[in-house]
Amino acid sequence: MKILCPTDFSEHSTIALEYALNIANELQAELHILSVYQVTKSSASFVNIDDLVRENHEEDMKKLISDMGALVKKDAPPVTKIMKGSTVGSILKYAKHFEIDLIVMGTQGGNSLRTILFGSTTKKLASKSPVPILAIPETVKHKLTNNKIILALDNKGLDNADIFRVPLEFTKHLNQKIDILHIKEEEATIPFDAFISKYLGDAMGEVVIEESNDTIAALKNYAERNNIGMLIMVRREKSFLQRLLTVGNTSAEIAKTNIPLMVLPE
Repeated sequence: MKILCPTDFSEHSTIALEYALNIANELQAELHILSVYQVTKSSASFVNIDDLVRENHEEDMKKLISDMGALVKKDAPPVTKIMKGSTVGSILKYAKHFEIDLIVMGTQGGNSLRTILFGSTTKKLASKSPVPILAIPETVKHKLTNNKIILALDNKGLDNADIFRVPLEFTKHLNQKIDILHIKEEEATIPFDAFISKYLGDAMGEVVIEESNDTIAALKNYAERNNIGMLIMVRREKSFLQRLLTVGNTSAEIAKTNIPLMVLPE
């Protein structure tokens, strides 16, 4: 498996990198660390700003790797890269070229399911990336412990079993199960795709169905009551994940949580 962790050397991206390093070590995965920069053109400058910015990023990258200490294995150091260009475009280009399986991103701000997706870069990546995105809130623990992994499903069918490849790698190496959570609204008649048991196989844990007309609040409350270590959701139109992109401030406050969120492309 190949994991990509973009960084801007901020505190929240450094927390995400530590999380990514722990995951890479647990999964015996190849970790890539990418920093993207942009330069504003200035005809009046006598200094090559492009070279200067790149040199600064290279120095920051060296310091970042050094600060990670024992997490960086000498026999399997991470691949590092400095790129010039737009942040989202460069990340997607890099992920495609190096056949990345998972992108780990840091988030900041309100630490809610909504702000995870409204953080400018993470939101754009979560809406466009053909590979899973794992969003790490800035106050989260630095590694996935033995806490539960929850897959929140709506009542729509799933046509692509391959989207679960990365979560299944997690369960394989961490010896964990993926529990299914379905927040059933009153008008819903079909709980969730019955083929999910086939998709997840032996990795499937228990199934929990709760009734509520406030999907976001119910999801958040369940996750926090049960000490969830990771929440997994599928990105697609008209799902309750999509609703998190359009809810108002009140619902955004309700959704506050510090749980890592993995977004799977349908």
